[in-house]
Amino acid sequence: MREKGEHAFIRIEKDIREGRIPPAVLLCGTEEYLVHHYGKDLAVRFTGEAGRAIDLVRLERERVTFNDIVENMETMPLISERKVVCLPDFFDSKGKMPKAFEGKDDAAKLADYIAEMNDRNAGKNLSDMLLLMTAARQTDSRDETAVRRSAVYKAFGAEGVYDFDMLDDARLRGFIEKRFKAGGKQYRPGIVSLIVREGGYGNKNIDYGLFNLENDLKKIIAHSGGNPEILPDDVMSALTVNPENNIFAMIDAISRNRKDEAFRLLHNLLVDGSSEFQLLAMITKQLELMLETCELKESGLSLPAIQKELKKTEKVHEFRIRKALETGSRFGRRELRRILTSAYEVELNIKTGLMPAQLALEYFIAGI
Repeated sequence: MREKGEHAFIRIEKDIREGRIPPAVLLCGTEEYLVHHYGKDLAVRFTGEAGRAIDLVRLERERVTFNDIVENMETMPLISERKVVCLPDFFDSKGKMPKAFEGKDDAAKLADYIAEMNDRNAGKNLSDMLLLMTAARQTDSRDETAVRRSAVYKAFGAEGVYDFDMLDDARLRGFIEKRFKAGGKQYRPGIVSLIVREGGYGNKNIDYGLFNLENDLKKIIAHSGGNPEILPDDVMSALTVNPENNIFAMIDAISRNRKDEAFRLLHNLLVDGSSEFQLLAMITKQLELMLETCELKESGLSLPAIQKELKKTEKVHEFRIRKALETGSRFGRRELRRILTSAYEVELNIKTGLMPAQLALEYFIAGI
C-alpha cells in the first residue's frame, strides 16, 4: 500500500520493486535531478544492453508528432523487457507542449491514447511490454497550474505521474551521507548539519538543487584529499557561497545581541561584491519569512504544520522555516514588524539620496 503524501522517489522505488510501473509515465517536479535520475534508471532497467539500440527510442521534441509516438509504441521490444519510448521535456519550462500538440486535436488524441494505455481494465495486455516515458521541465506556479489542468497531464492518472518535490530534511541528510560513504569518507553528524545549514538547498531565491549539491559534495570530497574524514574546513572551502546564508547569520547574530559579528558579516558581503540593494532585498525577505512563521505559530499552528504550509505556498525548505521561526521568536512579532518597517524606510532613504547606501545599512543594523 502507498502511504498518503509519500515522496515520489519512494513511490517509484516501490513501483519498480513490485513491478507496477505503468505503460505511460510522466516524470516532473521541482527536483530535476530526480527527474533525470529516474528517467535514466527506467530506460536502463527495462532495456537490455544488447537490444538497447533498438528497444530504446528518444523522440526529438521539436519534430515529434502524435503519429511518431503511436508508430514507435506499436512495435514490440526485440529482446528487452519493454520497448521504451522517451519524450524529454514534453512540457517545457513555460508549461507548453511540442508544437504539433498545440492544437486541440493531437493533444486530445494523445490524452486518449495515454489513458487507454494506463487503463488496467482495457484489456491491452501488450501495453505491459511498452513504456512511454515523458518528462516535464520545472515551471513557475502559474504555468504549473496550466500543465496540471491539461488533458494530457490528467490522462496519466495518479499512478502514472511521479512529481518529484524537494527533499525534506531527513532525506536531504541521507542524500549527503550516501555520497560521502560512496566516496569512502568518514564524517560526523555535525558535518552534515553544516552542509544543510550553509548550503543553498531549499532556498527558493537562488538556483540550487540536487545537481548543485552533488557537485559541491564532490568538491568537498576532493578537498579532503587523503584525509579519511571530512572536516569543517573542507566544507567551508568547497561549498558554493550563498549570500543569503550570511544574511540569515547576520540577523541571527543581531537577535543574540552580537552586533559586532553582524557588522563583520555585512562588511564581508559588500567586499564579496553584493550591492546594497541586493543585500537589503535579502534582509527584507528573511525578515518577512520570520514574521510569517511567528504569526502562524501565534495562530496555533505547530512547527510541522507551519513547515507544511510554507513549503506549499512559499516553496521554502523545512530546515529554513525552522531556523526562521527560532530566530524570529527571539525578536517577537511586534519587534519584527518594527524592524521590517525600518527596512522599508532604509530603501526609501537610499533611493531618495537622503543617506549613502552603505551608511544606511549600517545605521539600520545599529538601530535594531
